[in-house]
Amino acid sequence: MIPFNQIINHLYGRSSCLKLYRSAISLNIVHHQQQRLFHLTPAFWAGHSKWQNIKHIKASKDQQKSQLYNRLIMKIRTAVQKQGGADPNLNREFGDVIQECRKANMPNSTIEKAVKRSLEKKTVLMKLEIIGPEGSVLVIDAEVDNRNQFRNEVRKILKKKIGFGFADEGRALSLFEEKGVVRVKNIKNDSNFDLEQAEEIAIEADAEEVRIDDEDNTILMFLGDEYSHIRVKGYIEKNYSNHYVVIENGVELIPYVRNEISEQSFQQIVEAINEIGELEGVNRVYNNI
Repeated sequence: MIPFNQIINHLYGRSSCLKLYRSAISLNIVHHQQQRLFHLTPAFWAGHSKWQNIKHIKASKDQQKSQLYNRLIMKIRTAVQKQGGADPNLNREFGDVIQECRKANMPNSTIEKAVKRSLEKKTVLMKLEIIGPEGSVLVIDAEVDNRNQFRNEVRKILKKKIGFGFADEGRALSLFEEKGVVRVKNIKNDSNFDLEQAEEIAIEADAEEVRIDDEDNTILMFLGDEYSHIRVKGYIEKNYSNHYVVIENGVELIPYVRNEISEQSFQQIVEAINEIGELEGVNRVYNNI
């Protein structure tokens, strides 16, 4: 009989095998000593089962940066409009967002343009739900000037794809739960994370889970309940600023169950996500694949 660790090593590689082993050990220790659930999610659990073979069709680095900037612009607008000003001394939330923009190397001209538009135009938050092929769903989180115009722009993208359509309100959202998410990079800005240390930080900060970001292996994600991101962000910045830089935090939608689909459908969905993510006002496009 072939030992279990050799089977896992053959299927997923040595590094994934080590992650799986650490995850099992961590879960066992925490369950018995602290009586709460915590685990480290290996990359191959966090998405499509054929991920290693088709990861090249994910968003490019430029697209990832563009989408991050879009999310930060949305945060600027929210902070400015909610507090009624763009003075970081009077508007703490705005000041915090500006710090995030600096860490993401956002150009000053982009920040200034976002502030100016926030002061001049009122926008509305919306979540647009989409049904895709093979039981997949998308939820577009956006902040736009005109709901109907934005919906039409999304419709044009979907018309070029096979098996997509708008979902009834709440249908796609019911497949997700809200989670607090903190994204960090290490000081060297590479993918060489100390995963044992990350587990310890997550336990100390009272996070529920830590994982490598599906779309960028230089980013580590700490997940918890919808209120946890402020607490976890503060804990990391206070105690581990010499190891990690927090680049983003907030409440996100995490699917209850990941849906396995064919490579053809997967590619169609990724292409749709990338195109929709380039639309002005899009904060994030969530999916269940």
